[in-house]
Formats: sequence, C-alpha cells, structure tokens
Amino acid sequence: GCMLNGKQYPFGFIERTEDCYRCSCSQSEMKCCSLFSTTVSYDKEKCKIIVNKKHCDYDVVEKNDPSKECFPQARV
Repeated sequence: GCMLNGKQYPFGFIERTEDCYRCSCSQSEMKCCSLFSTTVSYDKEKCKIIVNKKHCDYDVVEKNDPSKECFPQARV
C-alpha cells in the first residue's frame, strides 16, 4: 500500500482520504489531488473561513455569528 500523512492506504483508487484527498496508489507512486475548493472572494472584515472535513469543503461564516453563512463569495 501507500502511506499518506501517517496512514496506510491500499493499492488502487482511493475515493477520499481522511484529509480530503482523492488518490491513486501504485507500487511505484501515490498521486493525490485535494477535494477542497478554494474560496477566493469574500468579505474578510466581516467573515471567516472554517474547514469542514465532513464535507471536504470550507464554510464561510460571519465572525460575530458563525451560524450565519456569508454571501456573496466566489470559489475555484
């Protein structure tokens, strides 16, 4: 298998790791790409980014009330 961030994964395709990567593991190498989108535009004075590993995404929420999502925002 392959080792990623201290965890052993089997050979083959890994749909999702604990750290939100999609990987391909072979005897010669391990290739991975992140499942996170990148938030590039939001009100940085009013809002903050919180990592959501359950959904492999970022939540952009109000600093004063994290229960409220910030709009508008742009992601790539």
